[in-house]
Amino acid sequence: MTDTRRFGDSNLHTAVDNALQSFTGVLGCYAKNLTTGEEFGYRADEVMPTASVIKVPIMAELYRQVEEEMVDLEQRVTIEADDWTGGTGVLKTFMPGLQPTIMDLCRLMIIVSDNVATARLVNILGKDQINQSLREWGMSTTELRYNMQLGGDIRQYAVSSTRDLGRIYELISTDGFLTAESCAAMRDHLGRQQHLEQIPRGLPFNQFASEIGVEQPVRVMNKIGNYMGVRVDAAIIASPKSTFVLVTMNEGSSDHGFAIDQEGNILNGRIGRIFFDAWGSE
Repeated sequence: MTDTRRFGDSNLHTAVDNALQSFTGVLGCYAKNLTTGEEFGYRADEVMPTASVIKVPIMAELYRQVEEEMVDLEQRVTIEADDWTGGTGVLKTFMPGLQPTIMDLCRLMIIVSDNVATARLVNILGKDQINQSLREWGMSTTELRYNMQLGGDIRQYAVSSTRDLGRIYELISTDGFLTAESCAAMRDHLGRQQHLEQIPRGLPFNQFASEIGVEQPVRVMNKIGNYMGVRVDAAIIASPKSTFVLVTMNEGSSDHGFAIDQEGNILNGRIGRIFFDAWGSE
């Protein structure tokens, strides 16, 4: 009997199965080669917690509202003491009164997964409007719930599937829904990512290449999410051979720590290398 949860190259499935042998949780994975059109799926439509990868659709809604002249990226927002929230980010460590622009909030939300910046943007954009746009963009399994306390059920933060997340990354990569200028701005945010411990960890990629004058043939544009027993990463990977989208979501790991070598990080890194070797390596 055919397993409808699986589609794509059987050799890639074998490699993913091998990577999963010692993993204590469950995996969802979706990939699409934007150069050749080839697709891969492993439990690609399973609804799983996104953790902070939901911040990419939030970013997309920001740029939609910018295009509609509903939001000004140069507007400054005062960070107050009661904006404090736990988890990742840097704004929570600064004194109240800082006035970043909305553009700054977006950059912080993506590159260091800042939760204070995210909360301010959700308040500005509107949770219901974000979810409405997700439906319009064809993301049927994705929902920003934004109804949890740190330490609670991560599914009450946001859920999606790897195929849905792959869709919005494909739209961003191909200028497929907003203007080319907006999509380029979103790729720029993603390309400045500072959390590279998941999909990019085993790739021939140097995030400081442009700053130190080193040629960089591989570009990675990604956003991670992490929580206790949960690791998620979604990336656009561009090499001279091809450009492809890869999304990995895992949950249920017995490793609830946040070390660089947490087993979900390692698994997503192995999968990143599998697809790079198949689709991106010369």
